[in-house]
Amino acid sequence: MKKFLVHFMVMLLVLTSFAVAPAFSDDTDAVSAATAWTEEPTQAPAPAKPATPVKSGTTTVSVPAGAGVYVVVSGDTLAKIASRHSTTLDQLLDLNPQIKNKNLIYVGQKVVVAAGATTSTGSAVPATGSTAPSTSGTKVSEGMGYKVAFRNGPGADETGVPVYSFNIAMARATFDTQGRIIDVFIDGYEVATPNYDGASMPHFSGWPDKEGYNIAEHETGKITGVSVNTKESAAAEVNGWLTKRQRGDSYHMNPANEWYKQMDFYQNFFKGKTVAELEAWFAKYTTTAGRPIKADTTNADDLAKYNKLTADEKADLADVVSGATMSLRDSHGDFLGAVAEAYKNSNEIIIK
Repeated sequence: MKKFLVHFMVMLLVLTSFAVAPAFSDDTDAVSAATAWTEEPTQAPAPAKPATPVKSGTTTVSVPAGAGVYVVVSGDTLAKIASRHSTTLDQLLDLNPQIKNKNLIYVGQKVVVAAGATTSTGSAVPATGSTAPSTSGTKVSEGMGYKVAFRNGPGADETGVPVYSFNIAMARATFDTQGRIIDVFIDGYEVATPNYDGASMPHFSGWPDKEGYNIAEHETGKITGVSVNTKESAAAEVNGWLTKRQRGDSYHMNPANEWYKQMDFYQNFFKGKTVAELEAWFAKYTTTAGRPIKADTTNADDLAKYNKLTADEKADLADVVSGATMSLRDSHGDFLGAVAEAYKNSNEIIIK
């Protein structure tokens, strides 16, 4: 029955789990700590001339010569970018529907540009008479992926009845032609038997008219009774499930750095890297439990792995640990695997 239940829930959730739009973090410290972007396009045709750094207020911004997908390395207005690429602000926004504020972009975001062969160092206002975007287009690919993990646990309730749960890690990602991640959005469901307490914890007590399961009181964890499973109760449970992001601060994983905050950090860290590069990083820099290795670890195997790193590699790892310490692949969910599945399932699209 457990196996059938997991398969049923996967079929249900895959149809509904990607309605949430991708989130873009404005946490510039996290981006700068976790990435090493240069002021070069992540994917673009060979430019007619080298990119020209232009001083804009107190920040230096990249002014590429050709169309492509560019990483934002410093603050600037979209209007300035549009002007430098001989396009209109409306046209630029059409290419980048994820940008909600037309006057602002954030460090770490990607901006798609369809430009003419020349650029200018124009003012903050788009030039009049701007030419239409190039129709040659920018090729990217996008895909969705998920990984399911059933868990015998965590543990048992106060009466000794086991707790069972499953996690569905989900990812939607966009890749350039070299397979590097342009953007990624990650979320997941964790669903448990009702004897696993937690006010926002998604539960499944059983099929309608089937035997019940122990119910735990959220505040104390004490067992208060056994579920009575009806069509109405089953529907209420399933329809009320929240993803890990939707649970927000009520997840209570780490009050100082909740799940969604750490995943925001990882999402920014993933950008610019291929799935193969992420797998290599994971193998080199994480513990046996899949967490980034901390310098003060007392685990012999993890310490041996840490001591093999160079001083620069240890510094890079410390930057990651400062933003995220949770696992990317364990019984709580294979989120790295979900990104890999998104790449495997990706289809090419052309942004014109």
